[in-house]
Amino acid sequence: MYIPRHFHEQDTERLLALMKQHAFATLVTVGEDGAPFATHLPFLVERDAGGPVRLLAHMARPNPQWKAFAAERDVLVVFQGPHGYVSPTWYATAPQVPTWNYANVHAYGRPHIVESPETVLRVLRDTAALYEAGNPQPWSPEQADDYVRRLMAGIVAFEVRVSRLEGKFKLSQNKGEADRQGVIAGLERSPLHGDRELAALMRSREG
Repeated sequence: MYIPRHFHEQDTERLLALMKQHAFATLVTVGEDGAPFATHLPFLVERDAGGPVRLLAHMARPNPQWKAFAAERDVLVVFQGPHGYVSPTWYATAPQVPTWNYANVHAYGRPHIVESPETVLRVLRDTAALYEAGNPQPWSPEQADDYVRRLMAGIVAFEVRVSRLEGKFKLSQNKGEADRQGVIAGLERSPLHGDRELAALMRSREG
């Protein structure tokens, strides 16, 4: 991805934090015909004690994308963080033009199909636990064990061993302090949750 130096985010912990917070990502592969293919999936983002990053997910078996894994080529997983429109009226200086602020991470690596039924079940269990957090009566696969195990034949679980991460956090770093503060204030006034999240991300990097 094109990353001007102002916006190049290289802090691995910041990249992982965004990936975990915005874990519904886009898996992109290229088929034998050279055509790109994309699927939108919830991912688990895992890393053991500073080791390599692993991405775990599953897709419906009728989805043909998993067959591209046999080519043993890198895939791309795109994590889209908060983003929002920036009005030129928010800046302290003029003239200015509209733009878009955003944060995203591209993860590259080789995918591998998960064969072990118990590991597949673990992927399902951990994915459910992640999104059931906060539910006063969280659901887990164990509550429908036989049913879930029958349905497992209809999915393909896989792991992507990440070899490279690219981060682009376009957060007005190329603007002066007064202009950045104006953008933050404008985003904080927005009724859109994504705009306010973007403002919080910008504010967290100030100072």
